[in-house]
Amino acid sequence: MSTDGPEAGEGDGRTPAADATEVTTRAATDDPTVVIVGGGVHGTHLAVRLLEEGVVGRDELRIVDPQGLLGGFRRQCRQCGMDEFRSPFVHHVDRDPFSLRDFARARGREDELVSSSVGADRPTVSLFFDHADWVCDRLGLASAVVEATVTGLEERRDGVDLETTAGRLRARWCLLAVGHGGAYASPEWADGLPASAPVSHVFEREFDPAAIGETAAVGVVGGAITAAQLATTVAQPGREVTLFARSPFRVETLEASTDWAHFSGVVADLQALPAASRERERTVLEARHDGSVAPHAFRRVREALERGSVTLERSEITTATEAGGTVVVTCRDGSAACLDELVCATGFGSPYDGVLLRRLGAGDALETGYRGAPVLDDGSLRWRRRDGSRSRLFVTGAAAQQVLGPFARNVIGARRAGDLIVEALASQRELRAR
Repeated sequence: MSTDGPEAGEGDGRTPAADATEVTTRAATDDPTVVIVGGGVHGTHLAVRLLEEGVVGRDELRIVDPQGLLGGFRRQCRQCGMDEFRSPFVHHVDRDPFSLRDFARARGREDELVSSSVGADRPTVSLFFDHADWVCDRLGLASAVVEATVTGLEERRDGVDLETTAGRLRARWCLLAVGHGGAYASPEWADGLPASAPVSHVFEREFDPAAIGETAAVGVVGGAITAAQLATTVAQPGREVTLFARSPFRVETLEASTDWAHFSGVVADLQALPAASRERERTVLEARHDGSVAPHAFRRVREALERGSVTLERSEITTATEAGGTVVVTCRDGSAACLDELVCATGFGSPYDGVLLRRLGAGDALETGYRGAPVLDDGSLRWRRRDGSRSRLFVTGAAAQQVLGPFARNVIGARRAGDLIVEALASQRELRAR
């Protein structure tokens, strides 16, 4: 589910080009060493790795997110009606790949590891979050959370200044784990509709499937896994639910070929292309199974269609008009419908269009490439400055897909990002110690 200074002297808040300055001593000892922007799966996993591998202590770490640890991800799972994960049980926020499986066994919850025809068993959503809460409690991560939004960020000579809605933070390093930063993809026909129109995006904070009327006529737009989950979740006796999916369902077990999950050959080929380039972007997009439905979600929607609790409209909405608290839609095939609620499950926009990433990329300090993609160091995920040196900002998640490949936004991408970032920060800490 996707989120989200440079080369002169100290006086203007910029950082000298040479990386040798990164071993200077932190002036304000009560400031954190590392600030993670984003408390989703990526931000939480990075915090776990940094603490468990001794890179920082808990008092040296802050996690900034207005929804707290995993709050946004938990909400999105609830809003789309997700009850089990697509990926296997080894994909979670803890360091040990088998931690979630052992957690389930120790509590007699093996039945929440759902069998899969391909690969390992998959956890239910409740098991995943209960395990994640246990991991966070074990490490006391709640004490590192700042429930705020980052409104500004600037590099200085020996660190990073962050302006937040809860005040200013100063750190040596900043890890950007902001997902898509709220950049949702909406159809063109939704542009210009008045705010009063009963049209929403499934991942907007305000959307609540429980608030839909018991006898409402509901439309769900989209043909991928989120749309399938949402349509089958809101379908109940008394409601008319229509799924508007213009293309045939594409059933795929995972979001990409497992070749990409090993971060070896195909990823090396990706990184051989120019950084932040159109070629890299195209390679990633072609590798991702965007618009696909996992087998378990496809079974649910197929059963709902057979029961008649969901109707499939295999056409594309071309126009939508508000009409007295309802919305009237017309499709390309000439059909029309009057709906009490219309929910777009149409995915995310560009991972580089989140407010914070776009603002940083528009400055004169950090280098960007095709469509605003950050130019990242392949070996560490550090954002490069325009002079070619490496900044104090690390980037993970969907915005790092040109380095990590099509699984960048997933849990497996978080684990790979953890490998690279922990190694990079541990090396810097060793330099400081010397």
